[in-house]
Amino acid sequence: MNSFASLAVQGDGGVSGHVFMWIIAIAALTVFAFIIRSRIDLLLKSEKDPRFSNLKQRFLDLIDYGFIQKRQPRYLWAGVIHMMIFWGFVVLGLRSLDLVTEGLGIPIFRPFMHSPLGLFYNSVKDIFELIVLIACIWAILRRTIVKPQRYEGSHTTEAYLVLGLISFLMITDMLFEGSGMLLTGEAAGKWLPAAWIGTLFLPGNSPGALSVILCTTYWLHILAFFLFLNLLPLFKHFHIITALPNVFFRKLTKGDIKPARYGVDDIFDLETLGVEKIEDFTWKHILDLYTCTECGRCTDNCPANAIGRPLSPKELTIKLRDHAYEKYPIVPSRAINSEAQADASMVGEIIGLDELWSCTTCGACEEECPVFIEYINKIIDMRRHVLETSQNPKTFNQILMFVEKTGNPFGKPAVKRADWVTEQAAGDVKILKKGDRVDVLYYVDGYASFDPRSQEIAAAIAKGLKLAGMDFGILGKLEKDTGHQVRRMGEEGLFQVLVEENTETLSSIDFKWIVTTDPHAYNALKKDYPENYPVFHYSQFFLSLVETGILRPGKAADPGDLYTYHDPCYLGRHNGIYDEPRRMLTSIPGLRLVEMDRSRDRSFCCGGGDVMLWHEIEQEELRMAEKRVRMALETGANVMVTACPFCLMHFEDAIKTGGLEDKIRVVDLMELFMSAF
Repeated sequence: MNSFASLAVQGDGGVSGHVFMWIIAIAALTVFAFIIRSRIDLLLKSEKDPRFSNLKQRFLDLIDYGFIQKRQPRYLWAGVIHMMIFWGFVVLGLRSLDLVTEGLGIPIFRPFMHSPLGLFYNSVKDIFELIVLIACIWAILRRTIVKPQRYEGSHTTEAYLVLGLISFLMITDMLFEGSGMLLTGEAAGKWLPAAWIGTLFLPGNSPGALSVILCTTYWLHILAFFLFLNLLPLFKHFHIITALPNVFFRKLTKGDIKPARYGVDDIFDLETLGVEKIEDFTWKHILDLYTCTECGRCTDNCPANAIGRPLSPKELTIKLRDHAYEKYPIVPSRAINSEAQADASMVGEIIGLDELWSCTTCGACEEECPVFIEYINKIIDMRRHVLETSQNPKTFNQILMFVEKTGNPFGKPAVKRADWVTEQAAGDVKILKKGDRVDVLYYVDGYASFDPRSQEIAAAIAKGLKLAGMDFGILGKLEKDTGHQVRRMGEEGLFQVLVEENTETLSSIDFKWIVTTDPHAYNALKKDYPENYPVFHYSQFFLSLVETGILRPGKAADPGDLYTYHDPCYLGRHNGIYDEPRRMLTSIPGLRLVEMDRSRDRSFCCGGGDVMLWHEIEQEELRMAEKRVRMALETGANVMVTACPFCLMHFEDAIKTGGLEDKIRVVDLMELFMSAF
């Protein structure tokens, strides 16, 4: 039994049809190899990046996020469209291979296609052909009529071209199979809805015309298929090839920062730090550039972009990709003549310095990206270069000098690090010396040690630990800042010094657990330090005391208050701690809690506990904190709760500057919890 494809090839002259297919295939694959050469060349010249650990987890994630497309429905209708097209490609891949191998004269799939399972596959294939066609038309209409704002800045012409090509592939196959069915009468007993629709547009009583249509649609389909293949590495639709590998090699741990160079133990052995030129990125970060779908979800969720700062994660990726393609063009003679000029301009010109400093490292962009593009590490790597070349904001210099000399950004003497205990009347708190032993080591960190408002949170934690009968202590003058902010500013050398000094101090104390005031210190000790410390944010630790019955809040919340909880970025998105603070809240009798629309992993950043503490970027709209407070007001709540001293600081200031004191107040979770005793 001949297939329709073999009939189409024979209709072109028998053996000559196979020869024509071989010419097309060899020419197309040769061009594809020529195009892909420059893309692979850049990957090979990039820095190393170990991504082969936890292979089982990577394969499971590939199924979840790659094939099942788990993140796509976060934008429901756009996600549905993409899933329809993706699953259509998966199903129709076998069909394309069958048509090509038939034309080459090596019909290896023919026995399967004519088996009972093959007949079932053909019906499924037809259904997906219609699904993909509908999805493409739907996608085109969304772009032309709905015009989502997040698509602004994307390569729209390329999108229309590719959607049109995919639609053309579906239509030519429908007409090809439909004409074959009418020509041979093989439709009996088959359920091929796409082909049946195709027959409605064909001259059923004209065998000659059907034969011409059969041959024409077959060859048009083949030519479109190979054209589509060669267009992919040129445009944003390269992600059709690279998305699954990018998902497989995704970053498995949130919240941590890559080292200055993988495989280099001592950063002082490096001639330069950070990323200056495109090859300084790791191969995975270059793969990110190839994989960007330009869907704009990252920018749509970026709080810096939302308030008018000069940062769009999508456009940052597009600019880096365009620069990479310019430096590694398809035709080598078109390469940038002056490499020094190209490299010097990437950071500072192609990517503006204000773009780099606008990022709060909140992780909203990475949480939303359906193909797991990494932004934070790229930005911090470029910041490292900026600091290395002294292009950083001048306000950083004094802060970094203070941290280097005194271990805190305030420049306060280390001997005053425990003065908050007396100033806040926290009671008798053990100040540890080397060799001491405690059950709980309370790591206060810089702001809670010296900032008056944050000290009140530290005092509440100390009182809570005493109320629970915990054997605890603080490091006092032995403690230095964890370096969380320092590292994310790009000062890797100073961060490594802090890690070394703090690690030495912690190794000199015998403890069971570390409890931290704020999520940044928690994240640094948990994710950035080489030791595997048993570290807890206070919300985790005190919830365990509540659930084991050690602490039982007894005083009811004011029945006239309605509370809403703000998820701090480094507690929520970066560490997955969403339920613990809420359960700690609802342990207070009578407390009424409502959720903001943007909560949990879609929480809106307060403005940052990192760079934004010391460098303000010009913006067009409300500050992040005020925008977030207004989100809280939309719930009807009159009390906003957070579990991060930096969030508290930003929100209190926003309420004052926004004139909202009579509408809402903000409290720290620990202070609210202790008020229930």
